[in-house]
Amino acid sequence: MRKGVALILALLLLPVLPSGSAESSLLEVGIVETVDGRLVHFSFSSENTILTVNQDGNMSEYFWGNGELIFQWGIELNTTVKSASPDSTGLLVAVAHTEGVYIVNTELRIVTKFYNTTTAVDSVLWDTQGNLWFGHFGGERKALEWDDIEWTGISTESHNTGMTALLLWTQDQIITAGRDNLVKFHSQDGTVVRTLSDYSSFPTFMARDAAGDLLVGCSNGHLLRYDSNDFSKEELTISSDESIFSINFAANGEILVGTQNGKMHTIDGSTFTELKTYSSPGRVINGFYGPDGELFVVSTFSTSSKFRLYDLDSDGDGTTDSQDAFPADPTQTEDSDGDGFGDEADGNEADAFPDDFSQWADTDGDGHGDNIDGNSSDQFPFNPDQWQDSDGDGYGDEMNGEQGDRYPEDSSQWADRDFDGYGDNFDGFNGDACPDTNGFSTLDRLGCPDSDRDGYSDPTDNWSGTEGADTMINDISQWSDLDGDGYGDNLTGNQPDSCPTQPGTSTKAWLPTVSEDGEFTLVYSVHNKYGCEDRDGDGFYDLADDMPDNPNEYRDEDGDEVGYSLDYDDTNILIQTHEGHCLLNFTDVSESCRAYRDEDYQIYVTLRENEEKPVLGYSAWQRSLEVGDSPSATDAYVSTASEIAPYLGAGFGIILVLVLMVGAMGRSRKKSKIVKEFGGFSPDTISAEKEALGGKSQSMGGVDSDKLWEDEVEPMDLSVQEEEQLDGDDEFDDFDLKSDEIAAVNSDVLTEEKSLEELAGMPVSEPSPEPITEQAPQGPPVPADGLPTGWTMDQWQWYGEEYLAKLNK
Repeated sequence: MRKGVALILALLLLPVLPSGSAESSLLEVGIVETVDGRLVHFSFSSENTILTVNQDGNMSEYFWGNGELIFQWGIELNTTVKSASPDSTGLLVAVAHTEGVYIVNTELRIVTKFYNTTTAVDSVLWDTQGNLWFGHFGGERKALEWDDIEWTGISTESHNTGMTALLLWTQDQIITAGRDNLVKFHSQDGTVVRTLSDYSSFPTFMARDAAGDLLVGCSNGHLLRYDSNDFSKEELTISSDESIFSINFAANGEILVGTQNGKMHTIDGSTFTELKTYSSPGRVINGFYGPDGELFVVSTFSTSSKFRLYDLDSDGDGTTDSQDAFPADPTQTEDSDGDGFGDEADGNEADAFPDDFSQWADTDGDGHGDNIDGNSSDQFPFNPDQWQDSDGDGYGDEMNGEQGDRYPEDSSQWADRDFDGYGDNFDGFNGDACPDTNGFSTLDRLGCPDSDRDGYSDPTDNWSGTEGADTMINDISQWSDLDGDGYGDNLTGNQPDSCPTQPGTSTKAWLPTVSEDGEFTLVYSVHNKYGCEDRDGDGFYDLADDMPDNPNEYRDEDGDEVGYSLDYDDTNILIQTHEGHCLLNFTDVSESCRAYRDEDYQIYVTLRENEEKPVLGYSAWQRSLEVGDSPSATDAYVSTASEIAPYLGAGFGIILVLVLMVGAMGRSRKKSKIVKEFGGFSPDTISAEKEALGGKSQSMGGVDSDKLWEDEVEPMDLSVQEEEQLDGDDEFDDFDLKSDEIAAVNSDVLTEEKSLEELAGMPVSEPSPEPITEQAPQGPPVPADGLPTGWTMDQWQWYGEEYLAKLNK
């Protein structure tokens, strides 16, 4: 009966035989295994061990035997994966994802290293030196070499329109393929050493066979094989004309070519001709033969990946006849222990332990017998995920199963929810302080997030800097801030706190350093000084701030409480302004200093400013005195002429005006001469102290030449009385013009400083002024270090007392 059913099934399957040669003896059995997610990597890490990585970031290892996939362990990486590449030992797996690359230790089953990149890494491979090459298909369109820390600065040459494949060649050469229909060979320094351009459509996949030859598959189904010695090529186009998605090599010498849209082509490796074609919906990522010639085709879909079997199967149970111990019984295929019971647990007369005659029942179906006296007895008979508890903590050694022990050799730990390597039992060995958050802190507490990787965990609501958390989570050089001012306590770190126990906002200090000129003098300069008191908020530490209460100044070298930026001479306590400099340094004969020391000019400036009239510069003012066109003098004489003109005849008025103007010119010249010889004067006196220490200069008969100090003259009274002004429109109401008054006026006009002879331009001898003498005071004793700079002995006799009083001497 069973044989009849098998024959009927075989006849029904004939119409769905895959296209290919007539010699095909394999039947499509169907889907034999399904795993979650779209696989981006599938490889055999050993003869019976399969490593897979799906697009969602789940890495899994399976045991593969007799056409059955048995889950071993898995890691959730929680990222979008592009591809993966095991190293030569299979111990480490590089996983390329959208934000960089993870390195996973398959023995420890944890992520051991992170590489972060600004763009997605589409492909990754290891070279023989242990370095990694990151392939960026878009954007940079090239591969970059990374050591175990960072990018080495070496990269391959970019492709014009995108990179599509990456492969390691002999002598550590890196091969890249791109949408520019080129395949480029690069040396270890990134230099292009060979370029292949034999393609009418861009390459999509590259592989290297056991002989070292290069195979290149293209998007139009074109397949080329290059001899590794002379790069001579063989080529064919697969019958489906579809884009090649994978290339794998079978032990029998066949080349298994998978396509983007559900085809598997077998190629004779010796003749490089197509043998057969099999259909398997989805992207064909891999194909491989079983030990008895059965073919497994692995296809990926958006949410799952499936294993499809092609084989001879008389009873239709999915096992080839050569492997089937019960070819007429579709429920059984093997009897490994020869006890007459089929190894298929769900089949007829099933043996739960096909290789162990001492066990036959397995209530939880986990593969371990319920017979406690038998071999491999089950310590968890009702838990299908567990059977053994090596450390006796009540959790099974199968860490990924229900009630599994992540630490089967440690009785104090059994779970690690966040997969960071620290057990969830806080009181156990290396207990995780943050069991639900993946982290790698090691110093203040274990297993918590540590953003800057300095060993100190990021603070949380229940763990602050007081308990030891990192108060500066983005600075690997700082972790503690006792005073909470934002500057770290580690003196060798970034922006170290110079006052770690006292909060402050300073960033600088004005401090002395010993000069390197051999003189060992102190030279002041700005130094970094973080976290100390700064009352005025100018950034300078109060104890290293000459003016700690002035936010605009920090430097005052002469201690006069006027800052460096405003002090004209910050090395002299007596000088704060340019005027003060001029009044103390008589050797400075610059125009500006002469102007400050010229009392007449200062009087002139004051009058003009009070009258809101333009002020001449010092040189211009002196020239105006020489030509007699002093604005104030001319204005005064014109005013006088205008007052008396109505009482005189028109003609005489004109003459009078001319005479007054000429008289003004004479007075101006005479005053100029007096000023040049004796200096200016002012009705109001000013002390020598104010004159010397920066007050406004108002000279009292001072001289600018030592030649006049030899004469003992009487003091000159050159005070000028201001003329009284008449009141507006009433100034002439009570004016009683008399002849003797007119004569007096005429007499005053004609007896001004200039005679008529002078007015007429005739030479006239000028009378000598009466000598005026004044006895100079004795003055204080001359200081031991001599007179102040620029002073004469005569000046010292007159002003020395006040100078010393100012200095408190």
